[in-house]
Amino acid sequence: MKKIILLISLVYFAVSCADSDDMGQNVNDAPQLDNFDWTIPSGLINGSDNPFPLAKDPKLFKVSEVQFLSDESLAAVAYIEGEIRVYPYLYLNSFESVNDQVNGISYALTYCPQTQSALLINNRFKTDNFVLRASGYLLYDNVILKDESSETYWSQMLGQCIKGRYAGEFSGTFNFVEMTWKTVRTNFPDAKVFTISSISQSSNNTQANKADVKVGDLVYGIIGRTTSQQFASAEAVKNTEVFIYHYDDFGDQTELLTDNIANKQTLIIGNRNDHYITSYINDGTAVFQAVQNKFPIVMKDSEDNYWNVFGVAVEGPRTGQQLASPVGFFALFWAWDEFYDDFNFVD
Repeated sequence: MKKIILLISLVYFAVSCADSDDMGQNVNDAPQLDNFDWTIPSGLINGSDNPFPLAKDPKLFKVSEVQFLSDESLAAVAYIEGEIRVYPYLYLNSFESVNDQVNGISYALTYCPQTQSALLINNRFKTDNFVLRASGYLLYDNVILKDESSETYWSQMLGQCIKGRYAGEFSGTFNFVEMTWKTVRTNFPDAKVFTISSISQSSNNTQANKADVKVGDLVYGIIGRTTSQQFASAEAVKNTEVFIYHYDDFGDQTELLTDNIANKQTLIIGNRNDHYITSYINDGTAVFQAVQNKFPIVMKDSEDNYWNVFGVAVEGPRTGQQLASPVGFFALFWAWDEFYDDFNFVD
């Protein structure tokens, strides 16, 4: 249901996800593109076919070895196959996509500085194992990713292939939690961290400038669709309902909200002071409630299970199990508003 859009103070950064040669280019100046196979009008695309440096199989470092990150710096933190991996946004600017793997699970952590959006994409897609890199093209100033082996192009914020043999299909994703570096170093000292030294050629790249992002500028959105839904075009996806959560929707302690999203009971857990919002699907009949002052444990259920911020049961009969997640991530609200038309806000 469309609700009145909250007044959110937005800051539009003059930083492009394209390289420096493309900065200042707008949609009207976009190059004439071959429209064949694009599922959206090519006039909406700017930038150029100039892929960013490849970032694959990075060397990761211990938390104690990482310097030069302020406590307020933001990072994507993923829990995959029992490992916690941290990707500070500051170090992703030169690549915008880092391809990594844990115990055979291959994924790409993608980040667009202009829209301040990150997505953790499952690189295994049907019979392909993608290696995703920023293509140099942008849709609404948001990164378009390319897998060269399949010659497919993927819009990050749509989560959809917009050119190539998988056109119209959605990528698989893994859950991650956006946190501050202070939260990481305080609670996850054994985590592995991506740094500026993780890719050998990174010292030769020009790092994009990026202004500090204020918490008030970012909102967490959950895309209300199922992976089986089909759309006639990328433009048709704009009508998908997006559930929006702001840090002001949460108090200074851990709070748990629930919503029915894509016909599934969804748990949205967040804490304004600790700077995180994440979401999980309640796969049973248990009733969940927030847990205070035990981070990274953030919730418990009526079946005596305790769950951490990654949706993993750490105590109780379901110990070791991990809840599934909807497609949810942070982005500046103006970016959400470009890609989608139907928003549901917290009452």
